[in-house]
Amino acid sequence: MKRITFLALAIVLAFSAISQEQNVPYEIKTILGKNTSHGGYFGLSWGYSQVNGKDAVIGGARLGWIINHSFAMGVAGSGFANNVSYKSAENGSDYYLSGGCGGLFFEPIIGSRLPIHVAFPVTIGVGDAQLNQTFYNGAEPWETFVTDENAFMFVEPGVAIELNMLKHFRIAVGVSYRYTSPIRLEYLSASVLNGLSGTVTLKFGKF
Repeated sequence: MKRITFLALAIVLAFSAISQEQNVPYEIKTILGKNTSHGGYFGLSWGYSQVNGKDAVIGGARLGWIINHSFAMGVAGSGFANNVSYKSAENGSDYYLSGGCGGLFFEPIIGSRLPIHVAFPVTIGVGDAQLNQTFYNGAEPWETFVTDENAFMFVEPGVAIELNMLKHFRIAVGVSYRYTSPIRLEYLSASVLNGLSGTVTLKFGKF
């Protein structure tokens, strides 16, 4: 008897809920709906990485569109240079590696309104690496030219801690790992550009 009473009560409550829903306008929530907030920012980055076991300097910029304070997407680019530590005794020259890459980035943001919060940027794109040879006349550089060059694809996921310094200014400190397609350059391994990077980014915009 108790089971029948409980079942009857459940059916009544279900029909009551359905009838109430029919009296409420049905609306699909969308990412780009009328109540969605939009913003954007311009960022400048400086960073450090290691290429072929040697220190490398990284500089970059990005332009992003922010949706609902919680997701950013846009374009990003960066350049790098380092000494690959290969010297030729035959012609008195040495080599250094330089290049750049760019593409699209996607950045989920957690707790954007908090003074300190977290973001997870992922950049996907293409790049170009150059092996440069410098000849010396005594102790002074004489001439530098590109001896080898190779294009590549890459994906670089990362994590960053962001600090809301001012209403329109943020500082992000992050680390990322760069994966590339095989690099084919003389004297260097195919994975020479794979590795960790640390960056500091200054962001200016409407968040």
